Amino acid sequence: MVHRLRLAAAAVSAFALLAVTGSPAFATNKCASAKIKAAGKKAACKLSLRGKNASSGDPIDPAKETKCEDKFTKACNKAKSAGDCSAQLQSCTAIETEADTCVATLSSGSSPSGAFLE
Repeated sequence: MVHRLRLAAAAVSAFALLAVTGSPAFATNKCASAKIKAAGKKAACKLSLRGKNASSGDPIDPAKETKCEDKFTKACNKAKSAGDCSAQLQSCTAIETEADTCVATLSSGSSPSGAFLE
């Protein structure tokens, strides 16, 4: 189960890359890079909590969920302050929403394509 969640986290990171940049032209943009990295880390953090929940049955600690979210917010705000953020990039809120949607989809037991994880 944990291995599947690691694969899912990698998929989320790739999805976040596509969602944030939209084209290879932003590949050298430090702001975009930092936002993508933050979204991937947030998704990985939340998926890790869900993986532990799935294996142990213990409830997810709300403080740890908040920590995942706070780290993303801090990293995204830091990226915006770097000064090379383009108006063409998605906002931190939009990126966070997409990351949360991916986490919810992957945690539900199905992949974004609709096929169930084995």
